[in-house]
Amino acid sequence: MRVDYDDVETEDDLRVTYQGEPFTGEVVERSPQGQVIALTTYFQGMEDGPSAEWYPTGERKAEGNVRYGTAVGVHEEWHRNGNPAARVEFDDQGKVLSRQRWAEDGTPIESYVAQG
Repeated sequence: MRVDYDDVETEDDLRVTYQGEPFTGEVVERSPQGQVIALTTYFQGMEDGPSAEWYPTGERKAEGNVRYGTAVGVHEEWHRNGNPAARVEFDDQGKVLSRQRWAEDGTPIESYVAQG
């Protein structure tokens, strides 16, 4: 099931509900002009699965995966010009394994690797 962002409620415990029930499916967020700017997957009210964001002009902005509310795997962000902005890798418990960030012109800003 896919519903609009305006049709869901975020509860105090950050669970997302639709028509009073914990939501399972995709939530789509649109810009005022109707362009899709975010797509987030939920399972029983918790963010769970792939998510993606786009700039209102259509360029990709971010993507990653979440497992029952915890960031897992590789999450990436891009500048409007398409250059990488950040890349963070998480383990299965949400711990940061590595993180890189770049300026809009591609200059490295940060490089971090967790010590084993």
